[in-house]
Parts: sequence; structure tokens; C-alpha cells
Amino acid sequence: MSHEYLSDEELQKLISDVEFNDMAEAPVDLQKKVLDEISALSKSGNIAKTKKQKIIEYRLYSLKVALAVAAAIAVMFIVPQRPVIDRDIPTKEEYLAEMDIFTRQGLFDTCRNRDEVLEENNLCKTLVQKREEIETRFFDMFNR
Repeated sequence: MSHEYLSDEELQKLISDVEFNDMAEAPVDLQKKVLDEISALSKSGNIAKTKKQKIIEYRLYSLKVALAVAAAIAVMFIVPQRPVIDRDIPTKEEYLAEMDIFTRQGLFDTCRNRDEVLEENNLCKTLVQKREEIETRFFDMFNR
């Protein structure tokens, strides 16, 4: 949608034409159409509210908010709460005693390395044999 603007000469001509000629007349039935539209809006309830109606709505809204705040405060006092003193919050020592914590040295003492596990299961010799077998197959494939 492009708008074409009037040049300075055309604009001056339009201004002088409006100043020296009579104003345009509104359509005869314009007033009736406007009044009909207003009455249709007032029947459907879409017309602007009066000041008194706005005040009543504001007061109702304020009442709803006040009731919500009062209900929230009442719930705060009605719901039973245990005091902090009665709660079973463990001390640091009790908490650490329950935890299964290893020191760094204790962790290394309980862990075994790869070789120990392989020898325990007698897998070290098996792995060496498998490696040698794979190497011979590999060399055989490329030496053919």
C-alpha cells in the first residue's frame, strides 16, 4: 500500500479551495445511522460504563483481593508448624557418621588395579595369548 503525497503546488491549491468554497455536507441519514449504532451497542452491553459502575466494579475487585489476602493469612496461622527446635536435624558429626566416606588412602587400599584383577581371574595369560594370535593373523594377511 503506497501513499502518494501532494506536491507543494497541489497542496496550496487544495488549501485555497477548502478556504474559499463551502464546506461539504454530511449525508442526510448520518445522524440516524450513528444513533442506531449507539442504541445497538447499549443493548448488547458493549457501551462505555458510567463512573458509578466503574466505582462499584473497583470496590468489588478490592473486596475480592482483601478476602484473598485474609484467607492467605488465616492459612498461615491455621496450618500447624513444627518449631525448628523439635525438628530432627542431625549435627555434622551425626551426618558424617551415617555416610560411608573413604579417605583417599582408604580408597586406594580397597581398590585393586587392572593387573591384580586380571591375574586373580587368570585372564592375563589368556589376553596375552589372544594378542599374539591376532598379531600372527594380521601379519599373515599382509605377508601373503
